[in-house]
Amino acid sequence: MPESPHLSAEALLSPRLEQRILPGLERVQLALAALGQPQRAFPSVLVLGTNGKGSTAALLASLLSASGVRVGLYTSPHLVRLEERIQVAGRPIPAERLRTLIASLESFPALSYFETLTVAAFLEFAAQRVEVAVIEAGLGGRWDAAATCEPVVSLLTNVGTDHQRWLGESRAEIAAEKAAALRGRMAIVGEWDEEVETAIRREASAPLTRVEEWARVEAAAGDGQRDHVEFTVGKVCGRAVLPLAGAHQRRNAALALAGRAALSQLGIVPPLSPSALTSGISGVRWPGRWQWLHTPRGRLLLDGAHNREAMTALAASLDTQGLAGVVNLVFSCLDDKPLEAMARVLNPRVRRVVVVPLASPRATDLATLAAAFPGCATAPSIAEALAMFADDPAPILLTGSLRLVGEALAWAETLHE
Repeated sequence: MPESPHLSAEALLSPRLEQRILPGLERVQLALAALGQPQRAFPSVLVLGTNGKGSTAALLASLLSASGVRVGLYTSPHLVRLEERIQVAGRPIPAERLRTLIASLESFPALSYFETLTVAAFLEFAAQRVEVAVIEAGLGGRWDAAATCEPVVSLLTNVGTDHQRWLGESRAEIAAEKAAALRGRMAIVGEWDEEVETAIRREASAPLTRVEEWARVEAAAGDGQRDHVEFTVGKVCGRAVLPLAGAHQRRNAALALAGRAALSQLGIVPPLSPSALTSGISGVRWPGRWQWLHTPRGRLLLDGAHNREAMTALAASLDTQGLAGVVNLVFSCLDDKPLEAMARVLNPRVRRVVVVPLASPRATDLATLAAAFPGCATAPSIAEALAMFADDPAPILLTGSLRLVGEALAWAETLHE
């Protein structure tokens, strides 16, 4: 496609097909070599896993920023704007800068959508002279474009069942694909069990440690409105408000703290400071994960849970927060997700249900969605789904896909225009 100053970054990327998933690192490696290996201009941390990658990456970036480190953060997918995926010092890349970077990569037409954005992130982080880059892997590990970052520290959150079409049917197969990217001077594992431990140990090429050897985060008494936690990292202890709710987020916070401690031990970032760690935990912002919105259509609870394990964690939060059996539900998901398993978790915990389509070629069709929620209603959009609850003051949970959450956030923005 010829470059045009009138085309946005999204338009420039569109021929590369967001849904196209291509195994192999050769395309990215060739592009990076031609561009002077920008990924080597900064130390990086690679965050892998089935669930919690984005939260862990955001927490680690916040912890580093609170210590005065200039941080690059690369995550996916975005919720509302493409620029969210590439951040420097807590700010998304400017739209025009991203457009320029994407246009500069048109001489590498073989790169996929995700590969192009990954290379663009490395170029931006090198240009902005970040001191550390926190890189969230996409769906894979072994052949994930993000794994070309040559990390000094790798973090593995957990191994669940997602993207089985590409990673393998069993958790052991999925673990092998993800663990193959555990490289660098240190690798820290958040959760494992007998089913996946052997594969992780076999495939990892960095010295392995467990998160418990580095850090602990536990629930603490608080005001009942926010999640207060107590943390221990080596000999450093403290207390903070964790804006991300749920026991699973405490595990993510512990892994982020472990990554922060490892970087300090390697001499890459300043020593641990209780006040900086408290500020970093309390200051994290990661939309779409147990996020409340107050709108004219009522109180909305947004959560991007999109596989069985994430939905189980969401259900646990509903139970502990006294919301099980109280909330109404707006649901949708992509066609490679375990719809029936997620519905089994949600059905006993919600009242009325409306299913909606997603604006994606990978969306599950409405008839299939409706079959998983007997007696539910259907609506063509989020706005019309919410209108169906106009006579009901109960909170409305929107879950099943980060795309659904993104569409909800975009809809909420229109209310203020």
